[in-house]
Order: sequence, then C-alpha cells, then structure tokens
Amino acid sequence: MTMFTEHAESRAERAGDQSGDEWRTDAVGAGLSAIAYALLDVAAAIRENTEARQ
Repeated sequence: MTMFTEHAESRAERAGDQSGDEWRTDAVGAGLSAIAYALLDVAAAIRENTEARQ
C-alpha cells in the first residue's frame, strides 16, 4: 500500500464518519481529499509503469 493509498483511505473514512448539516462541508472536503490522494496514487503507478517500460 502506498502513502497516497493510506491517505485516501483515511480521508474516505473521515468523510464517512461525518453526519448532520454542520458536518456536510467537512465531509465533502474530506471526500475530495480522498479523491485527490487516490488520483496521486494512480499518477504514481502510471509513472512507475512508464519508467519500467523505458
């Protein structure tokens, strides 16, 4: 598991733990953060794959 994957999972869990109207903004922010870290993980995998092919 990469560092980005761990961050994405923790942010997704944090988003899932939020409830109520006052927490909606925090949940959306944590969810977007999880997506960003997941995309960073995908980018790192693509980069590693490209370097391995060269």
